[in-house]
Amino acid sequence: MRTALSLFAFFALSACAGSGIPRIGLGDFSALNVNGAPVTGDRPLTLRLEKEGRASGHGGCNSFSTSYTLESGERITFGPIASTRMACAPEVMEQETRYFAILSAAESYSVYGSGSLSIIAADGRAIRFRR
Repeated sequence: MRTALSLFAFFALSACAGSGIPRIGLGDFSALNVNGAPVTGDRPLTLRLEKEGRASGHGGCNSFSTSYTLESGERITFGPIASTRMACAPEVMEQETRYFAILSAAESYSVYGSGSLSIIAADGRAIRFRR
């Protein structure tokens, strides 16, 4: 019985590991920092990873939506970002520009034991999120 359960767990985890979805998880994330700079402004920077490769969220000033693709080896890419076009305080707009730029240039992610997530651009810039 123990062997059968061990084999079942092994195959279940192996099947999930290739897709990326169980590793990164679907749901809502809130940014802790954008390339090391703490989040500023009244509105949180958010990212919602949805089924079928859809993502949405808030950049601190504007709402956005995009697509995303998960690949093996903790690789992620985002499609073009569509956002509302409201104006906010200059520092919030600058932060949002950096946020969207990193998402647009993303090529990998890391998940940490606490459930936090980093989205990492090819040049090393990153956004750190928590659930």
